[in-house]
Amino acid sequence: MYMRTRGDKFLLGFLTFGILFYLLTMQFKRDSSINSISGSLALGTDTLKVRSSLDTTQVVHGGSSLKSYDFEKETATRWKLSNRLREISGLAMTNDNRLLAHNDEQGIIFEIDYRNGAIVKAFGLGDLGKPIAGDFEGIATVDTLIYLVTSSGRLYECREGVDGETVLFNVYATGVGREYEIEGLAYEPNQRTLLLMSKNPLSPELQGQIAIYHWSIDTKQLVEDGPTVIPIIDFARHIGGRKFQPSGIERSPVSGNYFVVAARQSAIAEITPSGKVIAVMKFPADWHRQVEGITFAPDRALIVSDEGAGKHARLTLYPASQ
Repeated sequence: MYMRTRGDKFLLGFLTFGILFYLLTMQFKRDSSINSISGSLALGTDTLKVRSSLDTTQVVHGGSSLKSYDFEKETATRWKLSNRLREISGLAMTNDNRLLAHNDEQGIIFEIDYRNGAIVKAFGLGDLGKPIAGDFEGIATVDTLIYLVTSSGRLYECREGVDGETVLFNVYATGVGREYEIEGLAYEPNQRTLLLMSKNPLSPELQGQIAIYHWSIDTKQLVEDGPTVIPIIDFARHIGGRKFQPSGIERSPVSGNYFVVAARQSAIAEITPSGKVIAVMKFPADWHRQVEGITFAPDRALIVSDEGAGKHARLTLYPASQ
């Protein structure tokens, strides 16, 4: 009787232990599955974040950063321009991918076929049939409007004309000419502002720095935040000098960064909209005598214009890496 009771107790204990072990095992598997699913979700989220970051980097910098361009002579396409463009200055692309340019001393806008360097048409800004005169330093397009800027910061606004036409215009005094000489113009679509790039400061306290002013297309005045100010040394140290004197600016349609050329230093720089200098390099080609204009072709090729400086002006296209 004792043995039977003892055996029953042993059997009962074994069954109880088995049931408990089974329950604990199932709970462990359940917890492990939950943790595994949570871990997978967490890993998946992190992976998505990383991929998103990488994709963004590729969109921001791929085929668009300064280092992605090949500035060797062998890969460049260049054209000698008509004598009518001997004093070529700024460049800009229209919404339908046509290249516009202008000369330094007259309000005449040219359309250039950047595939062969030929002039397609030319029209002037004027009210009595004769184009206006001025020290024009940059051009930008905004929707159906065209803007020119003078070295004193005066903005001219007009519509596009047909070949040989003289179009009416509006003029806006930005006031920046009291502080700097302006040497470039570009459009920032994210803010609907025009970028007015400075070169030479006109007062001692502004020495040693470059300013980019923002002028609102909608309010027709400078934005209240003030200009983006960048120390010249941030540019110059990259090319082993002490000076960097901008002559043109354009916004990359891919990265949103700004590309700036400097004629006297025969150099080109890339900066962020906040003013951080990413890279600066010299143009190696000897035909860049005086780089004045810069813009981007639809295939992301970088287009720059060189004033003639007593000879033929040139248009050069540098392809973007694929």
